[in-house]
Amino acid sequence: MNNAGMKKFFYQASVFTGVCMIMMLQRAATKHILITDAAGKEIDRSFSEESFNLLISSEVSNGQSGKLTIPLPKSVSSDDIILEDRYIDHELLIYIDGREEGFYLDNAVLTDLDIIESAVCISENDSGSVCLDFKLDGLYANESSLTESSTIEVSFFKPYDKYDNIVVVDPVAHDTVVERNSADPLEKDIPLDVALLLKGEAEKADDRSTKFYYTRLSAGEVSPERVRELIDETEADIVLRIGTESYENHQDGVRSYYNGEFFLRGFNNAEFAGLMAASCATKAGADVVGVYETNDDILSYSQVPSARVSVGSLGGTQDQERLSDKSYKHKLAEGLYQGIMQGIEEIK
Repeated sequence: MNNAGMKKFFYQASVFTGVCMIMMLQRAATKHILITDAAGKEIDRSFSEESFNLLISSEVSNGQSGKLTIPLPKSVSSDDIILEDRYIDHELLIYIDGREEGFYLDNAVLTDLDIIESAVCISENDSGSVCLDFKLDGLYANESSLTESSTIEVSFFKPYDKYDNIVVVDPVAHDTVVERNSADPLEKDIPLDVALLLKGEAEKADDRSTKFYYTRLSAGEVSPERVRELIDETEADIVLRIGTESYENHQDGVRSYYNGEFFLRGFNNAEFAGLMAASCATKAGADVVGVYETNDDILSYSQVPSARVSVGSLGGTQDQERLSDKSYKHKLAEGLYQGIMQGIEEIK
């Protein structure tokens, strides 16, 4: 081959190499590998720099059967792990502050459960911190433990198989913001504030026989369809909606609403609504304005003791002030918790 031919050959080889490198870099953003999942099926394990499908192995020992076992880097301790149960979305998120980048590219989670629809590892930073996102085929309660062999073991249960009493709490979202005379606009999501304080009361009591589920624990709304699904999935024993009144110049105090269509033997909706209003108002030092029948769609759907408690009026002179006071909202939450527990005693 003469000099001209050699130059042409090297030029073409260089171009070919450059094109290959560009293609490799483009494809590196999303790769696809066929793996075997817990059910023994081949699945497409796609991944990018930010996330990838976790390796799943169904080769579990006797002690691991019926559980989800997650390996951990040796440097991870219990202080580096946070579990977030997003039951409303049928998800379990496990945040691991690790220090071994790429650990879950090579280390499989172990399970022979068929309730896991997807398992994804999401990179939180460049040093190995990740979020493991498990999508489940329904709503499950779970218990987790950190083992001596550096794994997390998670067991799943249907709520009604695990708990004696189940309460669904629905903080009703409002769009109304009421202007106050001498301060900032009144915070509009009072029901969420009270629900979060109620959650704290329930957790402080540490009643392992009673489980509280909340339709939301952050800003935003949940559709009525999803609320009804949560009531069904949990097989709730009690349903409580928390709201406020938004009418101008409305009388200050606590109101309670119930569905009169279903007459529940022994402890009906009207009795439960009256109990909740009295307990909430007494604890907070407020007046009970009244207990009313309503056609509320969620209360009409529920066939267990259910009520909507309006904790105050955004247009009331006194309520405008005290609904901005966290200590007052805390008393409202304490009253709601006490009312719920009394209601549970009534339906036993």
